[in-house]
Amino acid sequence: MATEQQDRADGAIPSQRTATEWLLALNEAPDDVLLQRRFQAWLTDDPAHERDWISVNSMFDQLGSALSSDTSPLGTSTVVSFPPDRRVKRRRLALVAFGLAAACVAVGVFSPEILLRFRADQMTGVAQQREVTLADGSTIRLAPSSAIATHFTTGRRDVRLLRGEAFFQVVHDTKRPFVVTTGAVQTTDVGTAFDIRRNDADTTVAVREGAVQVEGNGSSRGLSEVLHAGDEIRVSTNEGGVSGVARRHVEPEEVALWTSARAMVRDRTVGDAVDAIRPWFHGVIILRGDIARQPLTGVYNLSDPLEALAAVAHAQGAAMYRISPWIVVLSAR
Repeated sequence: MATEQQDRADGAIPSQRTATEWLLALNEAPDDVLLQRRFQAWLTDDPAHERDWISVNSMFDQLGSALSSDTSPLGTSTVVSFPPDRRVKRRRLALVAFGLAAACVAVGVFSPEILLRFRADQMTGVAQQREVTLADGSTIRLAPSSAIATHFTTGRRDVRLLRGEAFFQVVHDTKRPFVVTTGAVQTTDVGTAFDIRRNDADTTVAVREGAVQVEGNGSSRGLSEVLHAGDEIRVSTNEGGVSGVARRHVEPEEVALWTSARAMVRDRTVGDAVDAIRPWFHGVIILRGDIARQPLTGVYNLSDPLEALAAVAHAQGAAMYRISPWIVVLSAR
């Protein structure tokens, strides 16, 4: 096992650590005497260090309490009317929003999760899936930790994927286009079954059956692509719109494999694999060093995220540290 002194000689750790970095280091090497001495020196060097240490430990304790509650997978099916009566929802949300806003102002916080709940019509939690059936017969299956908002008119069916991933099986209607928006990217159904995944940096669209039109909003380079069964496109975005496009072929039967709690990672990176596992894990997954950029191919069992993470680590010859039931670190050896 590498010691603190060896790590510092190799330039693997900074001379000044934050409280969070000390927490990770001490859990990775609990028997490293030199590391413990340096930690004690850091802790007593500045009263602010002690306050930070107490704060970080308290935060992780609270995180553990919040994540320890049982949230078993959902198998519910929800019917959304067409078009829905949004006036009732607006009145209800207005009352709820007023109460929550007052509470948030009182404690000085307005969490992104609360804001997301205001915007979403349907949401799922960690390791949960939900199937939403529209009155026109179309279905949307939400992946874990996902959220959508719907807006229907007599001439158009709009869905916004606010977070996460969803699999769409759409009843085609030329008089009422079915459009899914993810930030600067719009995907229009042409009678098909397709999957869309959204994260902070990009949107990925993959087609199992039929075809879709993928377009980019506000982009100087422009984007207009037609995808057919087996096509996948990853669209990188920034504040100005579309910043990059990567297209490739996948096996149609591999599209939305997460619906059976499996992840197929083919010629991707460790970061991509971990992104697929995160929504199924009740906690935090931390990647250290350059392991996130390492290439990877494999199939992973999402119903057991710890097993999946261990398989990723094994494939890379990496170390996996379980700091607590809700914190896992993958680090290059």
